[in-house]
Amino acid sequence: IAIIMKSFRSIILIVSSIPIVVAFPRPTTLRPKTTPSSSLSTSTTLHSSNNGNNANANANNNNEESISIEQYSSCLSPSQERNSIRKESNTYSPINYNRPKWQSTLVTPLKKVGKMAMSKLGKAVLSRGASSDAKPGSLVLMRCGESEWTKTGRFTGWADPDLVGEGVLEIEHAGRLLLSEGYEPDIIYTSRLKRAVKSTWTILNSLEAPYLPVYKSWRLNERNYGALTGLKKMDAAEMLGTEVVQAWRNSLRARPPPMKRDDPYYPGNDRRYEDLTEDQIPLTESLMDCMQRARPLWEYSISKEIKKGNTVLVVAHTNTLRGLMQVIDGISEKDIQEVSMPGGIPFVYKFDSEMKPLPPAEGKISQAHTSGIFLEKPGLLKEALKRTEEWDNVVPGFLNQPATFYPKVQRQSTVEASLLELKEEKVKAERSAITGNAEATVVGDPNDDGQLIITNMANGAPTTSPIDPEDEEEFEEFDARTPDAEDEITLNIQKADEASPGVIKQGDTKDPVVVFVRHGRTPHNNLGLFTGWADPPLAPDGVEDAKNAGRLLKMHGFEFDVVYTSWLQRAIETAWYCVDELDEQWLPMVKSWRLNERMYGALTGKSKQMIANEYGEDQLKKWRRGFKIQPPPVSSYSLSYPGNDYKRTKYVKDLRISLMETINRSIEAKEFQIHRKFPKAESLWDCMQRSIPFYTQRIVPEAVNQGKRVLITSHENAIRGILMHLCEIPEEAMNQLHLPNGLPLVYNVKRKCITLLDDGSGIDPMEVHDFGPAAQYLFRPCELDDDFFDQMEQQALANQEGSSESKEAVAA
Repeated sequence: IAIIMKSFRSIILIVSSIPIVVAFPRPTTLRPKTTPSSSLSTSTTLHSSNNGNNANANANNNNEESISIEQYSSCLSPSQERNSIRKESNTYSPINYNRPKWQSTLVTPLKKVGKMAMSKLGKAVLSRGASSDAKPGSLVLMRCGESEWTKTGRFTGWADPDLVGEGVLEIEHAGRLLLSEGYEPDIIYTSRLKRAVKSTWTILNSLEAPYLPVYKSWRLNERNYGALTGLKKMDAAEMLGTEVVQAWRNSLRARPPPMKRDDPYYPGNDRRYEDLTEDQIPLTESLMDCMQRARPLWEYSISKEIKKGNTVLVVAHTNTLRGLMQVIDGISEKDIQEVSMPGGIPFVYKFDSEMKPLPPAEGKISQAHTSGIFLEKPGLLKEALKRTEEWDNVVPGFLNQPATFYPKVQRQSTVEASLLELKEEKVKAERSAITGNAEATVVGDPNDDGQLIITNMANGAPTTSPIDPEDEEEFEEFDARTPDAEDEITLNIQKADEASPGVIKQGDTKDPVVVFVRHGRTPHNNLGLFTGWADPPLAPDGVEDAKNAGRLLKMHGFEFDVVYTSWLQRAIETAWYCVDELDEQWLPMVKSWRLNERMYGALTGKSKQMIANEYGEDQLKKWRRGFKIQPPPVSSYSLSYPGNDYKRTKYVKDLRISLMETINRSIEAKEFQIHRKFPKAESLWDCMQRSIPFYTQRIVPEAVNQGKRVLITSHENAIRGILMHLCEIPEEAMNQLHLPNGLPLVYNVKRKCITLLDDGSGIDPMEVHDFGPAAQYLFRPCELDDDFFDQMEQQALANQEGSSESKEAVAA
């Protein structure tokens, strides 16, 4: 009876906490690109965040700015703060928790009942008294790497300079410290500023965990320095006095003078803050303002994740991190001024069951007024970087360069290493044959009696390499036919404006658009291995594929609102490089298993030649030509089975439960563990059954129907499925469609057609890229909607008016 009553109580709690997804309108202005300027004067005085002290504000500031400061200093009620955090978390949430209503109503209470029942049984039978209470996770605070402005001593705030090489070294060092201490983050929070986002990318790369969900919150932005933004600290001290500037920097409640709304660094003109109200965008901030801005994120989001047992990593800025530390440790306003956050050294908190911070253990390094610990003694990294800087003075060029993200070189398997070495040997042998004596067909060995005579030479041509250089996604075999004359393909190509490249307007700013980009090439592609759900990084030429896609989109003036990608490294890295070229690192990025490549089962990691030798040529052809034929499945105990990747499976909530796997794994773990039915092999049809619903049931209502511009970086078969739905490609033609790596395919939602972007080379894209025989279905003519005819009518009227004006001019 008690279990039943608790289940009804859980139903009430679940219903009362259902989140609401809200879509925000697009901005009407773009961020200014002008040079920094400031409106400071020597008569500027201190601004206090206390309402009673605001009367001492600078008389030169207008009433509108003073009112905005008063509005920003007003506090929200707890319910308003909670609703605000919930709205921010559920908009483009990186974790898909959406379930049908019947699941939320029935399955969730049953799950709780099952956990309680298994907990009781586990104490008596399995776990021998083990407790089922979840232990709180850890909190890791990390300051972002050094930026260009920090290095030159400028007030940065909400401005967006890039990392420098020294900043990248700091973050890579921090990643190594996390690995050495065994900290594996489950969720990451960061700000919307470039230096924090790219620091997050670097740490994910160091941890080999790019799939982790990342929340980008404006609440973790650095303190807004108002009109001081962009000024060098030394120049401001000379202009206004050292005491005044130091008071602004160190005082808890003193505010710098506010910036004006026409300031080039006013955040309200930046589209990354389009979801904020005018009252939420600060014109200036004190340290207290900055800390209070970050506090609700801790109370209603970060602390909840830690209480679930997740390890949370926060990559942010000095003052917002100090704000979190003040809330966690209850530090007074006086003592918080003695707390700092050095760069490149993680600061770790541990908590008890009541979410109170545990004191540091004996021998651990901490700082005054806090309960966290440093993973390294502060100062050691600074000295090492100082020596690196001295070396850079001898060999200049690294530390002063803008930060560049490099994919981590993944360890190779024995098969990969052997095939790569064999490929290099073949290349060397072929070069030797070209430059040496190529006519020899008899090979002799002085230790053998006899000679080896090569007879499998067709028309004198050398034998081909056993390594097929085709992509792994080209598992499907094309029909050996050529398009008829009536199948001639007419491409929809958006021309580049030669007069002013990069200023092309994409129609009405409210028109939705979806851009598909297949990931760049990987080492598996180059070796002809079937990858599927295996996770190699991009190869160097694959990095260029991704960068070229971003450059081409930037040349045509594209701006996006959200990015969707798979949870595989090659697709995520492609998204990183694209948005980096577009200078839109702040974009929310949703990573879903539903956009993964097709699961090749037991064929994963093998070449076509290996498969043909093991299963036979006939069976290989059936798998390649069949639309619904699955390859042989992997075992539940195989390393290639996705369900054994526990770091990622914890985030999957939209896949049905496997009863047998749940029972087996619960017995093995001696506690109740729900296991979902991950694919052990997939046909092309199976892959499309997960990618198409993800597009229609999440991407369309969440972004496309809201007029958003969507970037999807994924894999050939996942994109194939969505294109089959959008372009009405018949099933029998799906295995004849090939998508080139790193080529943007622009889908016009209103006119329902695929368009390619002109790269300015003047070369026909069909001569450069191979789309396969099914290209005729992909590049169908665009539909003529009402907007098209309206544009044509307006153009005709404009031409008519121009013609009449020219006639009048001739007559005159």
